[in-house]
Order: sequence, then structure tokens, then C-alpha cells
Amino acid sequence: MSCRRDADVRPGLVARLRAAHPGSQVLEEMGLHHGHVRVDVAVISADCLHGYEVKADADTLKRLPVQVWRYGEVMDRCTLVVGLRHLDAALPLLPAWWGIVIASRDGFHAARPALPNPDPCAHNTCRLLWREESLALLDEVGAARGVRGKAKNTLYRRLVEVVPAAELRAHVRRLVVARGDWRQP
Repeated sequence: MSCRRDADVRPGLVARLRAAHPGSQVLEEMGLHHGHVRVDVAVISADCLHGYEVKADADTLKRLPVQVWRYGEVMDRCTLVVGLRHLDAALPLLPAWWGIVIASRDGFHAARPALPNPDPCAHNTCRLLWREESLALLDEVGAARGVRGKAKNTLYRRLVEVVPAAELRAHVRRLVVARGDWRQP
């Protein structure tokens, strides 16, 4: 396997993740923050949102600090899949909880396991929900009154106010997995 470009690395990564996580959704280019940031590959299950950022040898690390920050606001676990060219430079840019997988000609080699995110943001996780899903969840918890016609951010704020953060994140994962096609039509 060549590790020069993202297109060299990603197909093998996606195949590997699909085989390792049957029953989970493996999505490419998953939007966060209403599409302002894209996760290269995400594995979504009822238990975990795991984001994978690919930095092949021809890539740069210029956007990595912002990606680390934005992924960390939403994802339960994160892993950098990196070519050998960028490994040393990437290490100081990653929090200790990020996993590292080295992509080489020989395949993929786990260098560090991904640990649970110590500080995900429930509000930003809610931003994965579509408006109808947010309202349905508010109905489910008996808190939709007075916000039906409001903007999505108002719905997210209400969810954060009335549902404990860990429970809210579990609801979001459940709804996104149940969605089937994660992209809104």
C-alpha cells in the first residue's frame, strides 16, 4: 500500500474499520459543526463516535490543531492515521487520549490506542442532530413546549439544559445510528 495520498490510505482504512466494527456505520467525510469541519472516516455505534483523521505523506499538518480541537468537542474517541513522514511532527499536536495508527507500505500498525475523550461538549454533539430529531428528543423528554418554532441552536440549548450530558450524548448516538443515511436529504 502506498501512503503518499489520502486516496492511497483511505480505502484500506475503511475496509479495515468495516471488518472490525460489524453493525456500526462507517462513514466518510462526516460533517461536524454543521459541515464546517469534516471527519475523514467516522465509526458510529450506539456506544461510541470514533473519528479518524488521515494525514498521508503528501498532506500537511497545517489544519491538524483545529481538527483536533473540533473533533474533541464531539467525538468519543479519535485516532490519527498518519504516514511515517508526519509521525514525529504530529505527536506534539495530539492530546494523550488520541490514538495513533501508522499507515505504511506494510499496512496499518496501531502505535497508541484511542482513549475516551475526557471533555466532550454535549451542545456541539447535539449539532449532529437534524431539527426533527432534536424536536422528537425534546418531546421524548417532555421539554418541547415553547421551542417548537425556534432555531436549532435554541433546541440544542434546551436539550443541554434538561438532559444530563452523558445521557444526551447517548441519545444523539442512538438517533444518528437509527437514521441509516446520516446525510440529510
